[in-house]
Amino acid sequence: MAPEEAVVARVGNHEVKLTNLGKVYWPEDGYTKGDLIDYYYRVSPYILPHLKDRPLSLVRFPDGISSEGFYQKDAPQGVPKWVRLAPIKSKDKENYVNFVLCENAETLVWMANSGVIEINPWLSRYDRPDFPDFAVFDIDPSEGTTWEDVKVVARLVKDLLDTWNLKGFPKVSGQTGLHVFVPVEPKYTYREIQSFVKHAAQIVRDAYPEKVTLERKVKDRYGKVYIDYPQNARGQTIGAVYGVRASRGAPVSMPILWEELENAHPQKWNIKVAPRRLEEVGDLFLPALSTKQDLDPVLKGLPAG
Repeated sequence: MAPEEAVVARVGNHEVKLTNLGKVYWPEDGYTKGDLIDYYYRVSPYILPHLKDRPLSLVRFPDGISSEGFYQKDAPQGVPKWVRLAPIKSKDKENYVNFVLCENAETLVWMANSGVIEINPWLSRYDRPDFPDFAVFDIDPSEGTTWEDVKVVARLVKDLLDTWNLKGFPKVSGQTGLHVFVPVEPKYTYREIQSFVKHAAQIVRDAYPEKVTLERKVKDRYGKVYIDYPQNARGQTIGAVYGVRASRGAPVSMPILWEELENAHPQKWNIKVAPRRLEEVGDLFLPALSTKQDLDPVLKGLPAG
């Protein structure tokens, strides 16, 4: 069979070569690479503000989700000259990693055409990589727990944030769990942010020890919901809001209102229905970009060390 003919599309200010648009990426659903590209292009006005200035760890599945994907932090060879890159020192400080920055629709479409399904931005921006502007509660069910358990734990997190007069913005992960983003002033180190989330998670665990765990070992989490506070570390990433997941059904990580939590489900929206929801409710995460909250009162109350 001859390879599918490439198409050159004008996206934004540049031309992007699109290849193999008919390749099936989700075999059980029939969704194609073209469907993926179309989704990211349609939601570009919503997702781009949340990717702006953030180094990206990309997960590529050039043969679809039935084949093993791979992480890519360093920009691949052949990246277009108009794609912005952010050179950031690696953890060992011995070399630089050229992270992709997604500033416009053409970069988003180029990424999707490269087989990028999952987009994972840093919690900090490239010009201040050591100072995140979000703290994140990553709430994951373990074996022996349900989505109903996740919802209970999420409400406990919200109640605690309310007592501290802090706003949290929830989104379903697109997999099995829920993320609660707490926007903060970008003046705290990752260590301080992680200490804040760990402290809050400990309070939630102590309030509901039957169902909440902070155990790192998966085998020790059975029957409990895990709050993954170590995700708040330099170089760690959380799936992008409106980002697609490499799972059956092509689910999307979607923001919700707290009052929607009761009827929400982590895989309720996918690449076919998510654009319609965005047209109806707009970007529920947009206020998170302009909200800058002070954690000093909570951090000052933490135990020494």
